[in-house]
Amino acid sequence: MKINDYKIGTSFEITCAKRKHVTTGETVYDSFGISKEHSRIWGRKPEDVITVKMTIIEEDVLLMNKYKDENYDENCIDYFAVITWEDDGTLNIGCIYPNIKLYNMCFPYEIDKCLFYDRDFTTYDYETFEEKTIHKKGDRHRMTVRLKVEEI
Repeated sequence: MKINDYKIGTSFEITCAKRKHVTTGETVYDSFGISKEHSRIWGRKPEDVITVKMTIIEEDVLLMNKYKDENYDENCIDYFAVITWEDDGTLNIGCIYPNIKLYNMCFPYEIDKCLFYDRDFTTYDYETFEEKTIHKKGDRHRMTVRLKVEEI
């Protein structure tokens, strides 16, 4: 989903499904981007689909710092997402999960290590055969953010 900014306070609306946590009974929002028409493919009923407002409450999160913080409960419901800088200059938010461990499992090579390009990325103009650098090593590619969820 495209968003207009990655700063704290940026909000957007998105569809999701709502359920109760199996052991704690807490409300959990998941299946972000689900549609009522295709809800059965996701194992949900159309009436399970709602729209929520999500607000960025922390930007540029390093998961390793959260894991090292002895006051942070890695089993709590806490929403994380990845923002990707697209080549056309837009921001795309995705991989929204209600727990740090669920979010982290989406990145087998550790998300904290793949936030920046690790090498120059070049392409070729096949008419002129000139090389063009699109991204330089160290350019920002992604960012992890924490989100607050509110039902609309």
